[in-house]
Amino acid sequence: MYHLWRKTAAVFLFSSLLALPAFAAEKAVSADVAEVAAVEVTGSRLAESTADVPAQTYVITREDIDNSAARDVQDVLSKVPGVNGLLNSASMAQDKYVSVRGLTSEVLLLVDGVPYMGTNYGTGAMGNPFDLRSVSLTDVERIEIVKGAGSAIYGSNAAGGVINIITRKPTDKSAGSMTLEGGNKEWFRGNVRGTVLLSNDLRVFAGYTRTQEGETKIKLADPAKGLYDYGREFRGNDYSFGFTKGPWAFKAELGDYKSEWDNTYGASTANDKQKNEYKRFLLNYADGVNTGRLYYYDNKRDYTYNYTDPMSSMTHYRDKVFGATYNRKQEIGTLPFVFGMDFRHENGNVSVSNFIDDIYDKTRSEYAPYMETSIPIGDAAFDIGLRYEYWDIDSGDDAHEFIPRFSLNWANKNGLLYYVTAGRYFSMPSFYQIFGDESNWVIGNHNLKPEKGWTYDIGVKDNTAINPWSFNVFYMDMEDKINMNDSYTQYINVDEYRAWGFEGQYKWNFHENWSYRQGLSYLHAEEKTGSSDWTRSNMPRWDISGILNFKKDPWNAELSAHYYGDRQLTNAVYDDEDIFIVNAAVSWKVDRTTIKLACVNLFDKEFYLNNNGYINPERRFILSATYEF
Repeated sequence: MYHLWRKTAAVFLFSSLLALPAFAAEKAVSADVAEVAAVEVTGSRLAESTADVPAQTYVITREDIDNSAARDVQDVLSKVPGVNGLLNSASMAQDKYVSVRGLTSEVLLLVDGVPYMGTNYGTGAMGNPFDLRSVSLTDVERIEIVKGAGSAIYGSNAAGGVINIITRKPTDKSAGSMTLEGGNKEWFRGNVRGTVLLSNDLRVFAGYTRTQEGETKIKLADPAKGLYDYGREFRGNDYSFGFTKGPWAFKAELGDYKSEWDNTYGASTANDKQKNEYKRFLLNYADGVNTGRLYYYDNKRDYTYNYTDPMSSMTHYRDKVFGATYNRKQEIGTLPFVFGMDFRHENGNVSVSNFIDDIYDKTRSEYAPYMETSIPIGDAAFDIGLRYEYWDIDSGDDAHEFIPRFSLNWANKNGLLYYVTAGRYFSMPSFYQIFGDESNWVIGNHNLKPEKGWTYDIGVKDNTAINPWSFNVFYMDMEDKINMNDSYTQYINVDEYRAWGFEGQYKWNFHENWSYRQGLSYLHAEEKTGSSDWTRSNMPRWDISGILNFKKDPWNAELSAHYYGDRQLTNAVYDDEDIFIVNAAVSWKVDRTTIKLACVNLFDKEFYLNNNGYINPERRFILSATYEF
């Protein structure tokens, strides 16, 4: 305990020392500046917008969400080239997550810039450090996606990329809205949210969302007999409240959801159920120069396999995370710098209802100083990001890593940005991967090592053009990638992982009322163990999407098509044909009322997503009405 407090004190002492010379050199930030403090850009703490970040970037706005047929955050993220949500997306009954560049647990997910990653996750279908169901789609303002290694900026897990979900902020005046949705498969969602303006700079806000879903096909369990597993039920509640005052902001997000589904293994079908509860608290200070955050996250997951069996037991998973971060922008000479420090303390616990002792109850702490700068070289710039991570681990060997990222970039006078970027990444194994769940399924492996590697990106983009576009070529390699050894259900380090590919997007605004967005991604991913041959990933190699939008008051409409090609399933029972799915939505807004009709999987096509027979969502119609007050 003394060791922990000594290092925690060092974190805040280091942060204070960073601030002292800058406070002496800078004038106090005015109240006006504090009121309109800039939002930190995902992928760089120096950039003014994602258009300036030397990487392949995408931004999904609230308008994009409202115009689409998306039911949840997973659906929205699937609109991005190279982000795959077709993993287990048929029902809300099971965890929601995505893969980026063929990776799942090595993708860092942020909410309002905070890494709310858990500690009790595996790989593959269990490789979801963050359940996207715990972010209500009605609470999302925009999403920023930055591809490539982000560990020099954010630390562990940021190998395939960083996804930052930015939640809705209070409005400039007292206002609110109410939304009701209904559809087949017993779909229902209701949301109410509002802001009260108490003074010129004090705003209080709150929101509530209720989501329900009934019986839905999730998996072809027995192809010979044509028998399916179903998601039987989902019931979720999401609450949010907080305030903003000048440079200060506080937000609390709490929720719970219950789900039941079939689980066929061999000749028997079990009835599984799960109950989740989450709490997230964030206190943020940002004045345009200084940024500080305190956050706390508590997630509980109670899972019961075959709950109708009187001999079944419940497994309890719990993550508790406390973190603090501080950084400051300042100039040294003529060079811009950002200096900062991150602290994060994690606690992971797994227990079983009929066991006296916990399976494990472990803690670890991260301490990470970092810096960024940009050095002009003629008309170009050489960006440097440096981070040192130290992990103090309970009942295990401590881990540390120096993580650099370098980028040479040049922007011409027309706004075209060229870049070459190389970044190191580092991903700690989770407690679940290390200590297992020996009472039920997974054997622990105390010798697991962190995943490490490099990502290289070459690209060009013009996000400020009338017709914005971008294109990127990448290569990544990884040492000690963590995978499940199915022969004895234990997580192990395989020797190597590599992937290369390209991706791009073009938006054609060909008429004042019409636009078309074309997305393209190709991924060639392989891994090997020892002297064995390289084997390809089961992820689709081709990901091609097209989105046609129409906007003329009072109408909005969207037609989207998504193609996944060159797939490979090793289970010959399931067809690995190419996937082609079409979604559509149309909305009508007059005064304060918006009516919207959406259809998911317009032609009701069924495809098998993996070797276990999981399928894409069935055709779904959803009618919604929103009233603003």
